[in-house]
Amino acid sequence: MGRRVALLLVLALASCAGPRWQRQGADADQVSADFADCNGFAQDVVRRDSQIDTDIMASRGRDWENNGTLRQHQTIIDSETGARSDAALDACMASKGYTQTK
Repeated sequence: MGRRVALLLVLALASCAGPRWQRQGADADQVSADFADCNGFAQDVVRRDSQIDTDIMASRGRDWENNGTLRQHQTIIDSETGARSDAALDACMASKGYTQTK
């Protein structure tokens, strides 16, 4: 459970620091609403995989800890989950007609 909360926190913080979105005719409230919708979609996309990853960590974590590779495995899993979430968010926003600005 704590791992999922941490993942959601990381995703939320990444979204604050990440690219801004714009669409002609969309005001700040509309952008925020669409972003929240797409962020929820992205979380749904990775939810099942995150639960599987949590199960894997519960069953294999001790082995990885014993051979000194736990942190490496955690980093890989978190990176892959973040990349899937980012791709889903980007696709959702693009489907709503948004483009990214830095």
